[in-house]
Amino acid sequence: MRRALTSVLAVLLLLAPVPAAAQDLLVIPYLGFTFAGGSSLFADLEQGAGETASALGASVALVGTGILGVEGDIGYVPGFFERGEREIVVPGSFVTSLTGSVILTLPLSVTRESLRPYVVAGGGLMRAEARDIQSVFPIRSTMPAVSFGGGAIGMLSNSVGVRFDLRYIRSLGEGDDLIAGTGARVRFWRGGVGLVLRY
Repeated sequence: MRRALTSVLAVLLLLAPVPAAAQDLLVIPYLGFTFAGGSSLFADLEQGAGETASALGASVALVGTGILGVEGDIGYVPGFFERGEREIVVPGSFVTSLTGSVILTLPLSVTRESLRPYVVAGGGLMRAEARDIQSVFPIRSTMPAVSFGGGAIGMLSNSVGVRFDLRYIRSLGEGDDLIAGTGARVRFWRGGVGLVLRY
């Protein structure tokens, strides 16, 4: 976990010398869904990780007129380990991800007022929790994670726009839950649409 946090901080410090005046601050609350997920957690009793689930979160990004930017993202997926809405075995679960990423995008001189495509890649932490009815095999694990994907931002005015985003998030290495075991445990694709507020 310390290595993941160190990597995120190193990326942010690397890009910090870019003049603040040359960058826009983007705050992006979003709604979305997860799909094509999976889990190697022994305690995933309902095998619900592969089900489609709703997601919500927010990103904060610094993007300038050039090709580089940085982003911090937090995502929350309630009911990740539950199979549909039956809640037969798992009455409550969630997955939260907190990542820092580098953004690579087309410069404004190319895109001008049209959609601005981008790709992102980074890492951070993932928290997975679930409880079964009898609380025999609870999941409470914090794991290092990686994230990569892409999308496009379109500004509707000087201060408001829309973001379309698709990214893959996967846990790595060893978590801190003895029941969960070792190895990669949680993975999923997340698609979403966000409201872009530019400052």
